[in-house]
Amino acid sequence: MSKFPSRLDKTAFRTLVNGLFQDAIRLNRDFFYDSDLIGHVKIAAGFTSDGASVPRILWRIFPPFGKYLEAAVVHDHFCVLGHAGESPINSVTAAKAFREAMAVCGVGMVKRWAMYLAVRIGGPRFKCKKV
Repeated sequence: MSKFPSRLDKTAFRTLVNGLFQDAIRLNRDFFYDSDLIGHVKIAAGFTSDGASVPRILWRIFPPFGKYLEAAVVHDHFCVLGHAGESPINSVTAAKAFREAMAVCGVGMVKRWAMYLAVRIGGPRFKCKKV
């Protein structure tokens, strides 16, 4: 059964991105996710995430740092690796892992599927690292 064996130990901060301030978090210690889909995931201390990348107009329904923050961190981790050509999984599997992790976070089915579909349709695309 998928689970987060460690708690998310984070520090919130603001950063300047394209002339605008953006909220983000930095991991204070390593963070782990045990997934039935993709196996054991370790995200190193120091990793930064902007939470769920949601258009501002939808923040009332889908805030960037909502109940699904741990799942967003896992997804962001694979996106960063993917854009560097280092991800062990592709963007389709990363989106499925995001959906799985949201279930572990207790996110309801409708919100979970809406966010999953948003990531699949409008999210980043990347391939897995070639071995």
